[in-house]
Amino acid sequence: MYEMHIGTAATDSDLVWHVVAQHQSAALCGQPLGDQGAETDRHCLSCMTMFQELMRRPGES
Repeated sequence: MYEMHIGTAATDSDLVWHVVAQHQSAALCGQPLGDQGAETDRHCLSCMTMFQELMRRPGES
């Protein structure tokens, strides 16, 4: 199972939504998780791409 958490973007200091595997302390892209009280409309492209790849692999998600 995967969750969405806010953290800093890899390319700058902006906040973005990252995809995180349940019970993990870092996003799929490797970024650490950040302040859950923050808000943003942006998503991490690296996480979204990795998540898409994981969903295409049968039996590995």
